[in-house]
Amino acid sequence: MHGIIDQLRHTRLAKKLKQSELGHKSGLPQSHISKIEQGKADPRLSTVVDLARLLDQELVLVPRSMLPAIRAMLAGEEL
Repeated sequence: MHGIIDQLRHTRLAKKLKQSELGHKSGLPQSHISKIEQGKADPRLSTVVDLARLLDQELVLVPRSMLPAIRAMLAGEEL
């Protein structure tokens, strides 16, 4: 889940949103957001989904065999 948390942190920073602001929107203390981003807290999946949606992101499960094609699409490459 480390990669997902890194992506959420990157997205939060890109949106110029402080941890305290994300915490306020999510109902979590800023200190907990900090611990999640530092890998010092193991959040529930529902918390990760909520944080992602607050950051206009969506978690999606895909078959592992489809990952190369999805990564290529995300990178803007032709298949």
